[in-house]
Order: sequence, then C-alpha cells, then structure tokens
Amino acid sequence: MLDAVDHFIETRVAPAARAIDADADFFPDLLTGAAALGLQGLVHDGAGSLDVSRMDLAREVTERISVHSPAVALGVAGARLSAYLLAKYAPAHLRERWVASTLAARTYGSFAITEPDAGTDVRALSTVAIPDGDHYLLSGHKCWVGFAPVADVAIVLAKVGTTNRDAPMVALVVDMASPGASGRPGPALSGFRGMPNGELHFDAVRVPRGDRLDVEGFAGMMDGLNMARIDAAAYACGLLRGSLLVSLARANARQAFGRSIGDLQVIQRKLGRMAADYRAARELTRRAAESFALGGGGDQDVVSMAKMFASDAARRHTDEAMQIHGALGVVADEDVNRMHRDAKVTQIFDGTSEIHETMLGRRALRMLARGEPLTAFLGSDTLEEARV
Repeated sequence: MLDAVDHFIETRVAPAARAIDADADFFPDLLTGAAALGLQGLVHDGAGSLDVSRMDLAREVTERISVHSPAVALGVAGARLSAYLLAKYAPAHLRERWVASTLAARTYGSFAITEPDAGTDVRALSTVAIPDGDHYLLSGHKCWVGFAPVADVAIVLAKVGTTNRDAPMVALVVDMASPGASGRPGPALSGFRGMPNGELHFDAVRVPRGDRLDVEGFAGMMDGLNMARIDAAAYACGLLRGSLLVSLARANARQAFGRSIGDLQVIQRKLGRMAADYRAARELTRRAAESFALGGGGDQDVVSMAKMFASDAARRHTDEAMQIHGALGVVADEDVNRMHRDAKVTQIFDGTSEIHETMLGRRALRMLARGEPLTAFLGSDTLEEARV
C-alpha cells in the first residue's frame, strides 16, 4: 500500500503541488486517483463497512501526502471523515446513497459546524432545525467548511426548535440539491490553497426527520472532529518533515563566507531541534491514531495533545526553515514559503491551539480533583498520580 502511495505522490501529487498552491485550483483528478488506491476508504473494509483498525495507516498516508500538498491530503481526509460519520451513524438509506460515492470521489461531503459567530464556542451556534411534521425546516449559515462550493451532501450541526444556548442538537444529513440549500466559496485563504472551502446557506430547507445521524448531534460531530484532529496533526507532521528535508538540503548547498551554512552551529541547532520536534509530533500523532483505531472515537486528550503540539511545532519550524532559506524563503512559489502558510492554518482549524491548551489543563485539574488516574497526561507505565 505505502509503495503505491509513494508512487502516486511522486508521479501525481508532487508535480502538481506548486500549481495547486499558486492558482488555488481544485484537483478532482487527484482525488479520483487517490480513490482508485482506496485512500479515502482506509477506515472501511472491502465491503464498504466501517473498520477503524487501519486509522494509523490513514495517518501515515495523510502525513506523506502533506509533505508535498496538505491541500490534497485534506481533500482525501475530508472524504474519509464524511464517509466515517455516515457509515457509523446514518440510517441505511443514507449510507447506501452517499458512502460508496464519497469514497470513490464521485460525490463530495461537507462537515459543517462553524458559523460566523460560533467557532470554538460551539454552543453559540444559531443554525436551527424547526420540527415540521415528518421534516425539519433547517435555516442557518455555516462558514469555513471544506468542500462547501462543490458539496453534494453536508452533515450539519443544528439546534432543535430554538437557538437557546442549551438547546438539544441534531446532525442532519442534507442533500445540497434541496431547495433553499446552497454552497459558495469563502474568502481566499493563505494556506491549503486549492482545497475548496467556503460557506453553506440554508433557508428553510426541508429535511426528512430520518435524514440525520443516529446519535446526539454534538456528540456525533465531536466524534468526527477527533478524526479530523488526528489528520490535522498529520498535516503538521508532513509539514515538519518537509521543512526538515528542504532545510537540510539548503544548509548543505548554501555558501556564505566561503563555507556551507550547515557548518555553522546556529544552523545545526535549528536543524537538530526541528528533527527532534518532528519525531515527537509524529509519535504523539501515531498514538492518537492508534487510540482511535481501538474504537470509541479515540483518546480525546492524546488527540488534543497531538494536534496542538504538531501544529505549533510545524509553525515554529517552517518559520526556521524560511530563515535558513534567506531571501528565497519569502518567495511566494517556493516550497518552504507554502509550508509556512500551510502550517499557520493547522494551528487554527479543528480547534485552535489555545482551546486545546485550555481543554487539556481543565481536564487534568478536574481528574486530579476527582482522584482519577492521570494516565493520558503522565503515562500508564511511569508515575501513578500527581501529588500536591
């Protein structure tokens, strides 16, 4: 599998990566090629049923593609996310309609939580599904949604009946061809260029009551978000790996004062820290993926740690890579410049670094107060509990 993935990256993704970034053009042919290798379906078995045991392989694939194009990696992972939620929670008629076509890149699915006034604070969302007989009437506005301009189907988090903060939530599966449903491009982004992103609008869209995920809406979407966060950590790992490789090459090739800049200790220190942080980020992300592969949506603490650490490290070291490249680092179509822009995005989407810090610290304090083992924080084979 990985040999075929590497060949696909070398012959299809890498040659197209600069043009994808420069022109911000969508790449359906690459998603079709990925689907032919089964990359969108790595957490499904041969019959199309859900099988998360290969989540770590999915992580590895995401990282390898992201070395060259996180946008393409996100296109593959976005399809995997939609199909995962549909296969796990949707009724049979929705699974039959959307899962196979999404895995084959014949249709595109969006995962819609964020709104203009509700990002990190999910309880502030105002999209509402009003019960109306055998249907819901869905109204609202979602933004920063992957595949939004081209989406055939969207999984939409909405409050039921009222926009009150504590209202119950539902995850509706919306056919984007429905009257009143529309998708459009959002503002041009500095990173992950080429991956369609934008807004979804719903104006009293009639959605059958049976077209929903069979799980409490918030919980179901958070399950999906854990998968998305593992992929976000893997994009960051790919950027770390890519920045290390181009920095090593540049440090060996660039001459200053009659010698390679790689002979300078200041450059060697940058490279050493970059290599160590890449391995640390990769290991955390691997553990997050392995926890997800056990079922149950993964260890949310390890997932948060991986996403936060990897994205922050990617931003820090792509900045160092630009510095090593000197003036070339600020040339827009250089790989290292693209990596720097992509890395910033990983710190923001799927939960900002700040919210992951907050969640982890709050959870550790509460676990300690309740006398619970701090396994996710201290490890199961070292310290048993923190003592004050």
